[in-house]
Amino acid sequence: MRVLVPAIALLAFAACERSKAPQAPQPAAPAIAVTEVAAADAYGVPSERVNAVAFWSDPGVNFQGLVIAATESGIKAFNIESGTLVAESPVKATGLTVIYDGQGAAAQGYIVALVDDAVAVIEIDNATKALKRVATAGETNAKSVCAGRQGDGNAIYEVNSSGLSSRTLTPGATQFIGEAKPIIAARGLISCHVDDRNGAVIAIGDDGAVRRIDPYTGESFGIAMIEGLIADSSAILLSTAAGDEPKNGGAIAILDGKSGLIRLLDLIDGHALGMVRVKSTFDLEAVASATAIAAGYGNYGGVYRDGALAVVAMPSDAAPIRLVPWNGVLSALQLPLGEPVDPRAPSPALEDEGVIDIEFVEP
Repeated sequence: MRVLVPAIALLAFAACERSKAPQAPQPAAPAIAVTEVAAADAYGVPSERVNAVAFWSDPGVNFQGLVIAATESGIKAFNIESGTLVAESPVKATGLTVIYDGQGAAAQGYIVALVDDAVAVIEIDNATKALKRVATAGETNAKSVCAGRQGDGNAIYEVNSSGLSSRTLTPGATQFIGEAKPIIAARGLISCHVDDRNGAVIAIGDDGAVRRIDPYTGESFGIAMIEGLIADSSAILLSTAAGDEPKNGGAIAILDGKSGLIRLLDLIDGHALGMVRVKSTFDLEAVASATAIAAGYGNYGGVYRDGALAVVAMPSDAAPIRLVPWNGVLSALQLPLGEPVDPRAPSPALEDEGVIDIEFVEP
């Protein structure tokens, strides 16, 4: 015992001395490199706030597509080629998306807009581009909405405080917008998007999880988990994967509004594609901070033949909506370019995607 006591004391003293010694700094996590990309065009009224944007594909002429904007004065439609304002609606929306009923040139396009506590559906005339409100569903309690193909029909999806729910969208029916039906209980969802090739819902949560949800069963499959994710706005872009064999591809874009940074992930397996920011050019200012993004994955002609990324700058003296050619984004990131998907006639899923099943556990 006389030998052990001093030994124990010495061990305690040594431990104390080690605790007082300065700790070696922990290595910092590697920063994701930011790649600057150039906008080719700008749309909208300077100093006007834009809450959301979306794309509409013309049934016959590629470069006659539209950028749809939810502004503080109403919904506005701008011709992609000329930037001309071609249609307006007094509906004041905080969020919107575009959906097509039918296939090909005959498909009818609709804007699905989040308006206060309601979801409004606005028809886009294929010929005149005129906007006409045709249906409304009230008391949705939705934080955000998305819409897309579901089997042979279409559906509207609502992200609310308890999870994700869906409504049928049936143009021409007595009940244009169906009753809300819960799909999955998952608190913390922020936004959603629909992969029109297979009807899967891509959902982004405030926990940094990016998931693929089966709208029929509610099963959830993990795509990515990003620590400290800020998702002020998001979008998906559909394409084929670059390569000899035809495979589904695409990207998920997630905006950090304060910094104007856009994180890009592979839509299929979630791996990081890069981080981009819109730079200044000789005639357009850089986007230092932004309110919303959208992705157009059709052929809109010219530099937008492979699709486009829309970034909405905070109100300033410049036009707020900047359009970046998608081929320019991938070129800047040194990534291969796949073929665009026609939003009016999306191809079916080419193969089963390998993803991880996630079970939601409510506290």
